[in-house]
Amino acid sequence: MGADINAIAKRCGVSKATVSRVFTNRARVSEPVRESILRMARELNYTPKRVIAREVIAIVVDSIDKTEEFDGFHSMLLVALVAEITRSDFLVNIIEARNADMLVGGYAKVAVSLLNDNQFDCWKDKMSGIKIPILSINNDPIQGGHVIATDYRDEMRMAVEHLVERGHRRIALFLDNETVLAGRERLTGYCEVMKGLGLEPLPHYSVYPEGRPMIELIATMQRTKPSAAIFCGESLPAETAYALNLLNVKVPADLSVISFERRDISRWFSPPHTTIDQDIKNMVNESIKLILKIIKEQYTEPVIRKLKSKLIIRDSVKKIK
Repeated sequence: MGADINAIAKRCGVSKATVSRVFTNRARVSEPVRESILRMARELNYTPKRVIAREVIAIVVDSIDKTEEFDGFHSMLLVALVAEITRSDFLVNIIEARNADMLVGGYAKVAVSLLNDNQFDCWKDKMSGIKIPILSINNDPIQGGHVIATDYRDEMRMAVEHLVERGHRRIALFLDNETVLAGRERLTGYCEVMKGLGLEPLPHYSVYPEGRPMIELIATMQRTKPSAAIFCGESLPAETAYALNLLNVKVPADLSVISFERRDISRWFSPPHTTIDQDIKNMVNESIKLILKIIKEQYTEPVIRKLKSKLIIRDSVKKIK
């Protein structure tokens, strides 16, 4: 029989309220005390009582304080994921990477990682010795875990081929971040499909990690005289439209544009943007299906599943001779 909160409190020399605060994350507890309580919980095989009533799915983010700073994709994904997990009758607990060691045995059935690449080492250290299935969404696998990710290279094939079919040969590429998995894969896919069609890839432009403004990147791009550009990332469409307007670049008369779908704004641009849609609803549905199978232990080996994006054709790409 597992230990209770009284045993942990007694062993650690703290109150039951302090132990409770560690597992509910409702108030700050000093780091040494928190680590002592979590260590004792693992040693005594303690499972928080609220887990007994309903199973918990943990979502791990870089920082709860920074969730409002998520770019378009991450914010839409987080909202949709929380809604679907709740609808599937699980409890949701959003945990910061630095508190990943709260995932003691039995606390959560599955941990869903929404971390950036630069948090992977921190995550791996925190997860050392903790036996819990991990699902990464749109990122590399963690600790031999499962992955559901967009087929980034296929996105570039779809976009470039659409532009080439409409007569474009000089096609520029913009990335929201060239250092993360999505940026690296999209750049590779762009170069592969351009060369495969006998076209020379143009220099690519990246907003991050330098944090360069879009107006500067587009002004630099104009020197290469492209007829079309692909702007990768849901965080870019609004700034892209604003910068093009300031620079008096007419879409699609001066430049044909493919951006990434933001259902709240993409169709309201003038003209409405042709977009790549990562289909977050489908991504979340596939994630829930995989989580349910993981919980039922139907997958003992890591699952890596790539999902296709869709091309939504609107009015921002013109046909040229």
